[in-house]
Amino acid sequence: MLDCVGSEVSERLQMFISSLPWYGMQGAEMTALKTLRSGFIYLFIAMIMLIAFPAFAPISIYVSYYGMIYAIIILTLILLAIAVVFLYAVFEKIRHGMRQLSEIDSRFRICYTGTTLILVGLVVLVLRTVVFVLSAEYSASSSLVLTMFYVGGIIAFIGYVLTFVVGAFKLYRKYRNPLYVVAGIFFVLSIFLALTGLLGLDAVLTLVGLGGTAVGYVLMYTALGGTIKKLNTQS
Repeated sequence: MLDCVGSEVSERLQMFISSLPWYGMQGAEMTALKTLRSGFIYLFIAMIMLIAFPAFAPISIYVSYYGMIYAIIILTLILLAIAVVFLYAVFEKIRHGMRQLSEIDSRFRICYTGTTLILVGLVVLVLRTVVFVLSAEYSASSSLVLTMFYVGGIIAFIGYVLTFVVGAFKLYRKYRNPLYVVAGIFFVLSIFLALTGLLGLDAVLTLVGLGGTAVGYVLMYTALGGTIKKLNTQS
């Protein structure tokens, strides 16, 4: 009898706590952080694949007994796999996580906007590719193709900065984990190194920049894990 009464009281108490506004908000916050965390592990995988990509080229040519065409197909499939993992991470995980956080804390709206800019920039770059193909067929203006390339790249770059660099520092301001700051610094330095390497056609510098980005992703994954653990302890 007492066990039944105790069980009913416990169940009603749990229902009451679950109905409180702060309880639902904390649940949404935990979901957002977990979504972001899973996104960063996918980004890390994509980045490691991209860093290792130059090593795939000689291997694919070696294992391809039927010539360069098959080697190109293999390399293209690897690039597509990297792109799929990256897009899934950004738009299925990071974007959703930032949207959920922005509903709890309006300071993260700019980070969610950043993911939208990444999407817009990529769409422009895809359209640029279509225009490039059509320009070869119909002799369209090459200046339009170049303009679309710069515009799409700049929009996507701004979106990346807002999402990851600004996002890292805003996460620090909210949760006070210094790993977010370290990750943000790695992102800034990595962008500088990667762009310098690309503009100077320095493959080593570019790879160092990409490696720094991978470290930033690991730091974000670790920091988010610490934040989730801290919130679980507080609850």
